[in-house]
Amino acid sequence: MNDNLLNKTIFMTGATSGLGKVSALKAANEGATLIVLARDKEKSQLLIEDYKKQYPDGRGKIELVEGNLTSFESTSNACNEVSSRFPVIDMIVNNAGIMNFEYKESDDHIEETFQVNLLSPLLVCHLLLENLKRSNSAKIIFTSSQMHQGEIYFDNLEFKDNFSSFKVYRHSKLAVILVCRTLAEELDKHQIGIYSQHPGMVRTELGRSAGWFAKFIFYLMGSSAEKGSQTLSYLIETKKDLLKTGEYYSQKKVTKTTEQSYNLATGEKIIEVARDYLSPYITSNSLIFKK
Repeated sequence: MNDNLLNKTIFMTGATSGLGKVSALKAANEGATLIVLARDKEKSQLLIEDYKKQYPDGRGKIELVEGNLTSFESTSNACNEVSSRFPVIDMIVNNAGIMNFEYKESDDHIEETFQVNLLSPLLVCHLLLENLKRSNSAKIIFTSSQMHQGEIYFDNLEFKDNFSSFKVYRHSKLAVILVCRTLAEELDKHQIGIYSQHPGMVRTELGRSAGWFAKFIFYLMGSSAEKGSQTLSYLIETKKDLLKTGEYYSQKKVTKTTEQSYNLATGEKIIEVARDYLSPYITSNSLIFKK
């Protein structure tokens, strides 16, 4: 156990199950105050119970904030609550992600994968940025995927026609990598590091909406949540000056990605598109959405 997370405040999504839960419990044990976005009350309470059972002498604590990434209003309300309760936030961990196997719209009438994996996490970063800027060790971490091949389809961002679960998922995860690379230089001027990471194929609830065969493949080929959490925990625990901002990490090291994922012009365009989707909830200019 090290002291890098002692008295740090971390806002985290996707912390109630799978690899996110493993990393969340570990971070709290090492002294962090973990603010967890709670969509499922039962799972959220179980997270706290498991923390007390697994780490009875844990040095940190877990706080719950009700919110759902499928709703911009819910996400905004949660972030406003967090912002008022915790003036300084040291880390934002955007770990939540979904992979729908049929077309489904969010509360905002947007294809759900696109909203949960990309748009709502960007809204979180925007709304909590001032709190993050008050930290002397600020970091933003996104969970991406090795399945980020392909390109960004700006003429069909939500795949309302010819929906493909794998194509939609790959699309969202490529966008995450591009956004991290595109924002890195400007955020670095304010001493904020930003990173994306690949956990590998993990036996989690990612494929919960899949048919039996796809679920079987996830189970058969996937690693344990404990193994899958290693890179995420590494980015959470490692001091910022030992990490390379804007980069994509796999197996706890910087890893080369596809050629398309280095195109910062595409990254800028993604941010512009996201700003249009989120405009009712963007109250001022920020480092995330420049205009």
